[in-house]
Amino acid sequence: MDLHHLDDEHRPTYTTGQAADILGVEQPFLRSLDNAGVLSPERSRGGHRRYSRHQLGQAGRLRELFDEGHNLAAAHRILDLERELARARREISELRGQLLRSHEDRGSGEQEHPGEPEHHRRRTVTDEHGQLWLVDTERHRRFGE
Repeated sequence: MDLHHLDDEHRPTYTTGQAADILGVEQPFLRSLDNAGVLSPERSRGGHRRYSRHQLGQAGRLRELFDEGHNLAAAHRILDLERELARARREISELRGQLLRSHEDRGSGEQEHPGEPEHHRRRTVTDEHGQLWLVDTERHRRFGE
């Protein structure tokens, strides 16, 4: 028995009827999302739709947007933008972590950024809250606020 699939949110597990029961919607609602190309469930060997937990989350969010008065095109666009925003936030978080690790590897406190002209020299500074700042030494201004 292979149990590693239990945590896979993209594994197509639920039939249309099960998905509809979980979401509290009618089966035609789910079929309409598939027919519109907004949600594309996997198909079983017999051609039956199989939904993943991830797809159930998407369908649930679409239902919320419909209930708020959005049409299909607007709801689909909102869902796409929410996914894009979540990806951007993850990337920002990862980059901040890399920047902090890089800063810690060089030692705490102030670090010069060589290669810039003397009058445009910038340095990184860690404030009393552990926040990392890029400071322009000529203008004495903090970037990143």
